[in-house]
This record gives sequence, C-alpha cells and structure tokens, in this order.
Amino acid sequence: ILKLGDKTQLGSVLLATSLVADIQLIAAAVVWTVAVYTSGVNSEIMAVIVSLSGGALLANVTSVALYVGDTLKSKR
Repeated sequence: ILKLGDKTQLGSVLLATSLVADIQLIAAAVVWTVAVYTSGVNSEIMAVIVSLSGGALLANVTSVALYVGDTLKSKR
C-alpha cells in the first residue's frame, strides 16, 4: 500500500508508523528467541515481549486510523 517515493506528509507518517511497528515486532522476536535459548522465559521477559508487541499493535492501529481518515477526506 505504501510507496517509498511518496512526497506527502501523510505518506511519511504512514511509512514511519509502519517502520515503528516492524522494528518493535522484530525486537520482541529477538528478545523472545534470546530468552528461550539462554535463561528461559520468565514473567519479566514476557512483560517486555508483550509491551513491545502492544506498541506495534498501537502503531498499526494509528496507521490504519490515519489511512482511513485520509481516504474519507479525499472522497469528499
């Protein structure tokens, strides 16, 4: 959906929220993998994983809300 060559401000914001979500999900996967192969997953590690994935979910919801708002605005 996103184009890297988009010059609008909203395109930049959508790209930024997508990158934030990707980075947070990758970080959560890395934390989970390192925890499984080193010390095991305890409640503190699981809290970090859930927090990172929750942040990614929030970034995706923000991105969708902005995209829907822009679509509704452009239809009028």
